[in-house]
Amino acid sequence: MSTATPPAPAPARPRLIVTDLDGTFLSPDGTVSAVNAEAVKAAQAADIPVVFATGRPVRWLEVIADLPGAHPIVIASNGAVLYDQGSEETLRRIALDPAAVRRAIAAIREALPDAALALESGTSFGHDAHYVVMAALERSMSEVADHGVTTADVDALAAEGGHVKLLVQHPTLASDALLERVRPLLGDQLLATHSGFTRPDRGEAGLLEISAGGVNKATMLAYCCEQLGVAAVDVAGFGDMPNDVDMLSWVGLPHVVANAHPALRDRYPVVPSNAESGVGRTILGWLE
Repeated sequence: MSTATPPAPAPARPRLIVTDLDGTFLSPDGTVSAVNAEAVKAAQAADIPVVFATGRPVRWLEVIADLPGAHPIVIASNGAVLYDQGSEETLRRIALDPAAVRRAIAAIREALPDAALALESGTSFGHDAHYVVMAALERSMSEVADHGVTTADVDALAAEGGHVKLLVQHPTLASDALLERVRPLLGDQLLATHSGFTRPDRGEAGLLEISAGGVNKATMLAYCCEQLGVAAVDVAGFGDMPNDVDMLSWVGLPHVVANAHPALRDRYPVVPSNAESGVGRTILGWLE
């Protein structure tokens, strides 16, 4: 007969809230709704920090830079970077191993000749000439240039090192299918995921995000919570895509929005979509 202690039940009201940005906290147009802004401010007043965990690099955090009540610490680049927006300081950064990246690039180019590759450092983004920059989160191309996005020799960049993400784009494979093709090529030093629905039949390219092995939103969140003295069981999380799974599995109160990837909707409690400010409405419900 087992004598193992069962895990502590999740609280009805969390001590910390962590949420993804795109597709989850942000509205479909990429802005913060009035309801979500109100919820973040109300949570802060109730002494419940709201931390953002995103696949976005540090240079694309302007949308929450002036959000009243948000915790200044942001988990960026899928957990590879911990950034303090208040001091504009990188607190922690986990870079890719250059040798592992070069091996992965060679394997991907051989297995998928049509793939386009890019390397993200957090402050700069260099990509193959045939890599399609997807309107760069609705910025104009002139603004993209100001955000460190350039066409570059990705193979040469890989040798330089200092990157936190390798990105793989494919013109005919959707992200789920692309993940199945690429994952076996990476070994244990790199970890692939994705954070968006893609439909090649609509002209959208499948896209993967590759971090160092063992690096994801959950690992950096665990580090943050240890610093803040908050246990996993006391954390509520919100997400929508495969790059949120590790984080949602770690927290005590996981949720996904109604517009989430089907695999996540089958696995976690569902709240209203990002178009309906599901994150904010849920938070306000806890505080009533």
